[in-house]
Amino acid sequence: MAAQDGGDAVRVLQNLRGKIYDAKHLVPNKMRDFFCTINLDQEEVFRTQVVEKSLSPYFGEEFYFEIPRTFQWLSFYIYDKSVLQKDLRIGKVAIKKEDLCNYTGKENWFTLQPVDSNSEVQGKVHLELKLNELITDNGSVCQQLVVHIKECHGLPLINGQNCDPYATVSLVGPSRNDQKKTKVKKKTSNPQFNETFYFEVTRSSSYTKKSQFQVEEEDIEKLEVRVDLWNNGNLVQDVFLGEIKVPVKVLRNDSFQAWYLLQPRENGNKSSKTDDLGSLRLNICYTEDCVLPSEYYTSLRNLLLKSSDVQPVSASAAYILCEVCRDKYDAVLPLVRLLLHHHKLVPFVAAVAELDLKDTQEANTIFRGNSLATRCVDEMMKIVGKHYLKVTLKPVIDEICESPKPCEIDPIKLREGDNVETNMENLRYYVDKVFREIVRSSISCPTLMCDVFYSLRHLAAKRFPNDPHVQYSAVSSFVFLRFFAVAVVSPHTFHLRPHHPDAQTSRTLTLISKAIQTLGSWGSLTKSKLSSFKETFMCEFFKTFQEEKFTESVKKFLDDVSSTESKEPSGLSEPVHLKEGDVPADTQIEVDGDRETERIYSLFTINMSKLQKLEEACGSIAVYQGPQKEPDDYSNFTIEDSVATFHTLKQIIDTVEKLSESHEKYQKKRSSNAKYGTEENPIIGKVS
Repeated sequence: MAAQDGGDAVRVLQNLRGKIYDAKHLVPNKMRDFFCTINLDQEEVFRTQVVEKSLSPYFGEEFYFEIPRTFQWLSFYIYDKSVLQKDLRIGKVAIKKEDLCNYTGKENWFTLQPVDSNSEVQGKVHLELKLNELITDNGSVCQQLVVHIKECHGLPLINGQNCDPYATVSLVGPSRNDQKKTKVKKKTSNPQFNETFYFEVTRSSSYTKKSQFQVEEEDIEKLEVRVDLWNNGNLVQDVFLGEIKVPVKVLRNDSFQAWYLLQPRENGNKSSKTDDLGSLRLNICYTEDCVLPSEYYTSLRNLLLKSSDVQPVSASAAYILCEVCRDKYDAVLPLVRLLLHHHKLVPFVAAVAELDLKDTQEANTIFRGNSLATRCVDEMMKIVGKHYLKVTLKPVIDEICESPKPCEIDPIKLREGDNVETNMENLRYYVDKVFREIVRSSISCPTLMCDVFYSLRHLAAKRFPNDPHVQYSAVSSFVFLRFFAVAVVSPHTFHLRPHHPDAQTSRTLTLISKAIQTLGSWGSLTKSKLSSFKETFMCEFFKTFQEEKFTESVKKFLDDVSSTESKEPSGLSEPVHLKEGDVPADTQIEVDGDRETERIYSLFTINMSKLQKLEEACGSIAVYQGPQKEPDDYSNFTIEDSVATFHTLKQIIDTVEKLSESHEKYQKKRSSNAKYGTEENPIIGKVS
């Protein structure tokens, strides 16, 4: 997706994120090797790893991707992996695009449906439909339907190859089924038919100079055009590819030319045996943003970008956004990207971190919760730190995953024949290697991360001036605990590995991650810290690490990644287009600022009732110097300054309402321009 903030055209942008968890009660009911795919219509866009020898495979794989085209169905297929034969599709979960909103952000178990050709449909057909009036030689009148089937696009592959498609065109009614057929087109998913068929619609009626011709309306009300696409099977049975149905009554005396999305047969995916196939647990979040031209977002964008200058920051638009959203992640992602794009993230993080520190009573709990500050820093590290992780950890993670050594040191979990001393040596080898790569990597740390760490370090030292270690723990709580340790235990999430590791490798990575967290915590190698481990075997393992060089290495690394020597902190210059480069410290990203602002607008719109209640609450507090009614509506919100918060809320509500008017005007224009059955309004083309 190109980075941009401009353009005159309205853009409809879609993305999908979520997680494939696990499956249960799969058929056949025996230990098999399974994997799962994600398909848009019938195009595979994601595939999990193969889980071997399981009845209830756990995939545990997250996904995120942009959707660059229109689609009808989002499907998840469970496959039984075969070495010698074609992989067998056990079943599927198929969700219509318009139904995705019912599942967004929720974890659900879905019953697997059978896979058959009647329900496996994709592609579209281009038709021109017209009603002609004909006067016969004897003076009578009839109506003639003209169906011009022009072409199809995006038909599915059959057994991995282009199909041999043909179409049947029918006029169907209560007592008639007139059918005609096109020629077969060879080896193509985009056949050009360009064939025209004629059907008599009504019986002749008398025609006089005094009256218009009369048709039998009852016939037209009950007639429909049906186009079925088939793959010519030659010596085997023909395969159904999809159908469309158009009521003749909608044509009247008009001519229509449009693309129609092919549909499955009406009972094509129903079966009495669906309960026997098993089920799949998924979390799905689909978003569709209608992005207007850039000038429409000026007011909202400016309101968000000045958030770090608002006193107190809890009265800012960015802070209020995160307060009213039920799922903070929904708000933090577009907010962080927008602030990054305009170099406003560092001062905003500093402001919310300072607010966070006001509520922190003990230095050893600094930045350990899921506050707005920690979430913003977490998301920033995920976005700008991808290349940093790759150059630092990928080689050693690849070694661990591809040539694993046994590392289990818990006596209870040891396999028969394992030696705990040998395993401890293996684990120590991996931990040393990972730790060494991390503490040597400061020169590759992105500038934005260094700037944020610099701010956090000095804010922490200011909050706890008598604690010499807090300036280090403030940084290590992010770079070790929330960045490197998380990437080690979930390398697939950070694109260090293509899939979720197998169970044994995951256990090894978990042990390494625990070690990195401990070594990275400033002052963590004291006896008091070691004694805090619940597992005795971990205490024994860490006794081998009580060396001054580890703490000194950590300190030097933290000094390096939180220093601004020889460079100016980012966040104060003019907006730039962020692009990923070759120099790790300068690695940045592409951001579509208008899209992120549109996403934030959508979140404000969804939570408008909360904004209005919060505005009412601020008004009550400002007038009466205290909450007077319905405290539960806003008691969970932070209202430090009711007057400033009320002022910002009024600006947000006014700005969002004006933007809503612009969206409504566009939607009306879109509806008035949408032609029957066109891609601009594809659901109309699905009338049956």
